[in-house]
Amino acid sequence: MTTEAASGAVPMVKAERVHKSFGALRVLKGITLEVGRGEVLCLVGPSGSGKSTFLRCINHLERVNAGRLYVDGDLVGYREKSGKLYELKPREAARQRRDIGMVFQHFNLFPHRTALENVIEAPTQVKGVSKKEATGRAMELLERVGLADKAHGYPAQLSGGQQQRVAIARALAMDPKLMLFDEPTSALDPELVGEVLAVMRGLAAAGMTMVVVTHEMGFAREVADQLAFMDGGVVVESGDPKRVLADPQHERTKLFLSKLL
Repeated sequence: MTTEAASGAVPMVKAERVHKSFGALRVLKGITLEVGRGEVLCLVGPSGSGKSTFLRCINHLERVNAGRLYVDGDLVGYREKSGKLYELKPREAARQRRDIGMVFQHFNLFPHRTALENVIEAPTQVKGVSKKEATGRAMELLERVGLADKAHGYPAQLSGGQQQRVAIARALAMDPKLMLFDEPTSALDPELVGEVLAVMRGLAAAGMTMVVVTHEMGFAREVADQLAFMDGGVVVESGDPKRVLADPQHERTKLFLSKLL
């Protein structure tokens, strides 16, 4: 980490002209964004606009084809030497990824393990934390997301909203410096959305840096420090969420929001 990063002088996330293609399909066409420490960025836009791909590039689940991505001052997924980029070895990339929590659309819990066992898996297996210590921390996190009473329940015994809250606790168990959320409520029944958003509001209030792909405009307006509207692999418009939602400047943004608000 650079001295600037250690002092908090650099953003938590910095994307510089990030490009990503899958074969001939250009998904990201030069994304440039910054997220300050303790800030929440909400990414909105139509399906296929590149939002989720950009999120996956931040923790090197997808390799960028051009540009640079930095988290906490460190280049993500690569080492730069004499102006050239060299991809990190899988073990190095995994070590880097430990500091970035990610919550997916479809929970991805281990079905044969209880909520508690899901939460302690990564700290014990990846970080080598003792089971006793990991269990104590996991119970604190399950309490934080309102699920201490479900610690010994299996995913099949939990509602979708409860499973997603376990997934959030699981990500937090690694003590990440950054949390990524990929449409965390889109797979939920409408009445369960609120309980997940409440946990996310709590994280934002506690100062967690978050990048959230979402269609929940109320959440974006209330919680985000910055909203970026993406379409066709580019950031069409970004800025203060209240301003963008109330008075979008770009015709494409206006058209998108007119169908949601």
